[in-house]
Amino acid sequence: MKKVQIIAIFSAVLMFVFGYLFLSSLGGKNVAAAKDQKVENVVVAVKDIPAYTTLTSDMLAVRQAIVGENKNYYTSVNDVVGSVTSSAIYSGEVVTGSRVTKDKGSIGLAGRIENGKRAISVKVDIEQGVANNLKVGNYVDVIYDAEVKDANGGKAAAGALLTGLYGAGQPANSQVMGPNVGQYFSVIALQNVKVISLNNAANDTSSSTASGYTSVTLEVAPADAAKIALMCDNGGKIRLILRAAEDNSIVNEASGSVLKTTR
Repeated sequence: MKKVQIIAIFSAVLMFVFGYLFLSSLGGKNVAAAKDQKVENVVVAVKDIPAYTTLTSDMLAVRQAIVGENKNYYTSVNDVVGSVTSSAIYSGEVVTGSRVTKDKGSIGLAGRIENGKRAISVKVDIEQGVANNLKVGNYVDVIYDAEVKDANGGKAAAGALLTGLYGAGQPANSQVMGPNVGQYFSVIALQNVKVISLNNAANDTSSSTASGYTSVTLEVAPADAAKIALMCDNGGKIRLILRAAEDNSIVNEASGSVLKTTR
């Protein structure tokens, strides 16, 4: 056998031996690393869960998962149900105490909004905001008053114009100065609306702050939020009126006037 062939065979054998030893060492490290991974029966998400969601049993399951050195996990679904996610949790992810909380207020205003509702803020002064007597948790009605203009943008008697547009006694829960007197009208636009924040004090259910508040945040249905936005931008004025603590009644009265006729 030629010397060159012997050297080539010897080199190949050496490469095989070194390669085997190298791969064996990697395999040993992986086995050791795998032994260090702790596997437990823990609560995991079975679907993608958005942030600020109240957890229910159908969103969760107990499954085996690698937890490593993490001790902030749950082993029972009942321990998690009713908590609120502070950030999104994805399907298959282990639910940990750093991602959920029992205290809805701790994740801010979003944690206090009822499902299906929205929060919208309105600017108020001393008159519009019930002289700083509102508290978080109170319920109010929203009154809107504005000037009525005719089709050409000119001034018109609010009573006559509204009657012509909506019919006698309409719109409901509205008032004018008189049938043919005054250009302004007011209407109870929304009723039984919850106050969820004064300025940015969402958790203050005690008396109002000494310095008062300049904004009130209301919890409303999405469509009502759009109505409030339109009222704020349509040149009129919003006023809040405070309801009695146990009063859930809804007013539905025909349009009236401040100046009554005798006939």
